[in-house]
Order: sequence, then C-alpha cells, then structure tokens
Amino acid sequence: MQLSIYTKNPHARAISHLLAKNPSTVYERKVKGHSVRFAYHKMTDDELYASIFVTPDSLALVKDNEAYDITHYINDREFAVSTIFLSLIRSALGTALNGKPKEEYIQYAAMDFPFTFEFGPISSSLSDEEIRGLWEPLGYDVTIDTMVDTRRARFLTLFNTISLKKALQQIFIIIPVMDDYKHYYIDEAERERLENYGVGWLETHPMREFIYKKALRFKQLLLNEENEQKVDKPSLNTRRYETIARTVTALKPKTVIDMGAGEGKLSMLLAQIDTITKLYSVDPSNHALAKMEKRFADQQFATTPIIKWGSLYYEDQEFAGADVFVLCEVIEHIDEERLPQIMQLITQNYMPQHLIITTPNAEYNTVYELKLMRHDDHRFEWDRKQFEAWCKAVAPNYDLHFEGIGTIHEQYGAPTQMCIMTRRDSHAI
Repeated sequence: MQLSIYTKNPHARAISHLLAKNPSTVYERKVKGHSVRFAYHKMTDDELYASIFVTPDSLALVKDNEAYDITHYINDREFAVSTIFLSLIRSALGTALNGKPKEEYIQYAAMDFPFTFEFGPISSSLSDEEIRGLWEPLGYDVTIDTMVDTRRARFLTLFNTISLKKALQQIFIIIPVMDDYKHYYIDEAERERLENYGVGWLETHPMREFIYKKALRFKQLLLNEENEQKVDKPSLNTRRYETIARTVTALKPKTVIDMGAGEGKLSMLLAQIDTITKLYSVDPSNHALAKMEKRFADQQFATTPIIKWGSLYYEDQEFAGADVFVLCEVIEHIDEERLPQIMQLITQNYMPQHLIITTPNAEYNTVYELKLMRHDDHRFEWDRKQFEAWCKAVAPNYDLHFEGIGTIHEQYGAPTQMCIMTRRDSHAI
C-alpha cells in the first residue's frame, strides 16, 4: 500500500513542514500491528518527492481489529490501497490533513502548489470513466494504469494545482468511493472529521450523491436505508437458515463446518440436529466470535458448537473430511478470480461429503428495484445460469442439486439460490 507525493516549486522545503516529517530521517511507526513508514526520495529547495507506505501484518488484519469481517480475511487487503490503508496512515498525515503546521508555515497550508499524487493498486469495480468522473471535476488530470492480471486493480496518477490540505482531504474521501471492500467501523468523531474534509467542494461535486452513498454511508441516505430494509428482512434470512438446516438434517451428518458463521444464527439451528456430534462455527472476525459466545451461552443444544477462528485462505486440517461444509452468503464477498483457489481448498483438500452454497440471485434484484448489487461489499452477484455454470466448473467430482430460497417470482426466480454438492462416492441427494 503506497501513496506518493511529488511537487516542483520554490517552496518545496516549506511543504515538508506541512507534512511535519524530517527529510533526513525515515518516519516509522507501528499502528495496530502494521508498519507505517514515511520517507523522502528527493528533497531540495525546489523539489519534493515522498511516499508513505504500509507493510501490513496479515494476521493483524483479521485478528486484531474486531470490525473487520469475512471480506477482509479472504481478499487482498494487505496489498491494496483502501479505507483500511487510510485509517492506518491518518495519524502520520494528521498535520497536513488538518492544515495546522508550526506557526511560521501556516501561510503555506492554504497556498496552491503543483502536486502529483500516485497511489495503488486500488481494487475497484468502477469503470475508468466513473473514476475520472470522481477526480476531473475537482481539477485533476488523471492517468489510470490497469494491472494486466486483473480487471479491477488500478494505479492512479493525479496532477492538480491545489493546496496540500485540500488534496489529501479529497483523497481520503474519494478512495473509499473507489474501494470495493466493506468499510471499517466509523465512530462519531470520525464521522465529523470526514464530513469536515468535504467542506467547500463536496456539496458542488456532480457526483455528490454517489459519493455519499458509497463512502459516507454513516449519512444513512434514504436509498441505503431502503435497500437494507428490502434485502435484509428477517423473514428471508430466517427462511434461508431454516432451509439449510432442513437440508443438513436430511443428510444425517456427524461433522458440520459452518464457514463464515457470523453471529452464529445458522449455527444455532444446526446445533439442534441430533445426528451431529461435532459442529464448527467458524469466522475470521473476533467481534463475530465474541457475539457467538454470548448467543450460545446458557443454550441447550444437541451438540454444543465449537467456536473457532478460521479463514478460507489458511488451510486447517480440522476441517478435512467433514460430512457437510456450509458457505451461507459467503462467495459473493470474494473476488471471482480468487474463487477457484478457495474451491480447490474445499473440494480437493477438505473433501467434504456435501458442500452447501447459497448466494443472491442477481435476477431478483429487479423485484427489489435495485439497479446495483444488494450490498456495497458484494464483489459480484450471479443470475441462475451463471451460478449453475460456475458450480459445474469448480466441482467436477460432485453431483449438483439447485434450489431457490424465498418468495418465487415467475420470471426472476427466488431471491436466494442454493447449490447442494454431493461427492460422487457419497450417497446422492
């Protein structure tokens, strides 16, 4: 993760004071387990080139921050410029962001200078045209370089004559708009700070509403609230969990893995199945694991769930040979190009007798009157043909059975689609 700043003008040394970093030393700090460094590549009277970059601790990304969820442990957070990256570097750039250097340099905080900013890679589902639409109205010349191996990851170079304070504040608001991943938790102080970053430019930006909906979600604009009500109705969640539980019951398993168990709502039902002797409730979020512990406390179960930290990117031999492996609303949070690796781990290493996968049916979004995907943190949503084709491709040694969950629409099917995969040396469904 890296953000570079370059300028060539007679006040370059004054700008180093706006950054509040000594050109003769490398700034290095540990933030939440990650290494944050700021270094100057070049510093003369009329030229400044500096970079701030993060060397992440992958385990800290998933274990130390209770707000990170399934999206963060199975994707490329340790490599990409993202809201997580911004949260880690904010303190290092605090003086520049707030425009409050030492008194003798305050005049420079409001002055415009010719700056070039480079950052990336950033994983974004936005088109190049949409990305330009975010930056060009603010006066930036935009160069976009796309990584060869992925359609989403881009490097951006921005040029503008602007104050350092305003440029950094714009970067801190617009990167979350581009970032595909779910945002970290934002408290009240953070909300006010980010709102202040938009003063003087955000209200006149032609994509203002889009920016609020994507980045400043704490605003709780009407569209987001309506979407949440439409797609997160307890009745659909309940029907999904009950359908999975009935399916698992019919399979008469002894060992079950509930991967991405969240707060444990599905595991609560699975724990009532009397044939199960071992039930793993697995999640990468410590916050979710803590909620599971509270949910399961003092409950009477046929089998008490084993609460366990786990990741689809780290093999755990305890999961090998399970009778049933469940991925309930998990795959849509993963980049499509990463799914084959995960499915190989499950079908070839763990080799469960049965694998149950549920995911949204993209066709049904028309019923919800949604033009985009159901949630901001979904990497994709498939229609029924796409889901069926993918299942056949990634599980050649399994027989497949497809069902819909939820209210059936004559044209668009059900809101949730489910595939039950049965290994060919198992008893077929």
